[in-house]
Amino acid sequence: MDKLLTGFDAPRNTVLYICRSLREHNLLQAIARVNRVAKGKEYGYIIDYEGILGELDEALTSYSSLGEFEEEDLAGAVTSVLEEIEALPQVHADLWSLFREVPNKLDNEAMEQHLADDDRREEFYELQSRFARLLKMALSSLRWVQKTAQKRQDDYRRDLKYFVQLRNSVKRRYADSIDYGAYKQQIQRLIDQHVNAEEVEVRVNLVDISNKEEFD
Repeated sequence: MDKLLTGFDAPRNTVLYICRSLREHNLLQAIARVNRVAKGKEYGYIIDYEGILGELDEALTSYSSLGEFEEEDLAGAVTSVLEEIEALPQVHADLWSLFREVPNKLDNEAMEQHLADDDRREEFYELQSRFARLLKMALSSLRWVQKTAQKRQDDYRRDLKYFVQLRNSVKRRYADSIDYGAYKQQIQRLIDQHVNAEEVEVRVNLVDISNKEEFD
C-alpha cells in the first residue's frame, strides 16, 4: 500500500478509497494521488471509510513542506461532495436563463439560432458541462438521492438529455467540432488505393560524425 502513496504518479486516477488510518504526511500523500491534472478530469474523489478526513486541517498545518503557504491558500484542498452538489439548482437555473429570450423552448430551431453568437455558445457549453458533472455527482450520492424529490431528479435527467442533444446539434450546425470517425473507412480506402511505397532510394550516405572532414 505504501508504494502507492509515495512516488506513485498516475494523473488519471480519480477515486481514492481510504480504509485504514493515515496521519499527517501519509494522509497528504494519499490525497495527492487523485489531485493530479488530467484531460477530462475535473475532480479527485476520496471515499473515506475510516473517518479520518477530519484530521486534514491538522495535517495541513503540521506538514513542514507546506509552510510557505498561507492558511487561506490551503482552504478548500478537500471539499465535501454535498457542498459541491449545492450548486446544482443554480447551475440548472443559469442554463435555462441563457435561453430566456426564446419564447418557445421546444422550438429546436429557435434554440439553435439563439446560440449563433460565439460567446453565448461557449457559455452554453461550459454551463451544460458543469450541469452534467454536478448531476452525475449528485446521483452518485445516496444522501442527495434520498432527500431529493423523485420529480426533481426526473426533471434534471430530462433536461440533461435535452441539453446534450442540443449541444450535439449546435456543434454540428456551427462546425465547432468534426467527427472524423465518420470518414475513417473512406480515408483508409483512399490510402490503400492511391498511396504506395516504392524501392528505397539512398539520398545521403551514412557519415561518421566524429570524422570532422567527412562530416563537413
